[in-house]
Amino acid sequence: MSDKNSINQTHLIISAITASLIKALDKQSPGLKVEFLSELKEQYYEIREKELVHNEALETLIWTKELIEKN
Repeated sequence: MSDKNSINQTHLIISAITASLIKALDKQSPGLKVEFLSELKEQYYEIREKELVHNEALETLIWTKELIEKN
């Protein structure tokens, strides 16, 4: 029996699909990726500053950024 994976699979696939979409759209509309990453950064800081802790949301944003920036 395999060990349980502690990574939230739903959040991971959301990041992967979003990154794939942004990379594909950037090929058709150069600069879109840069604009999206800028917006993603703004959302990260906005969510991070909220009163309640939203660790999974922040983790999802980080994964998305990392997957977009990965070649």
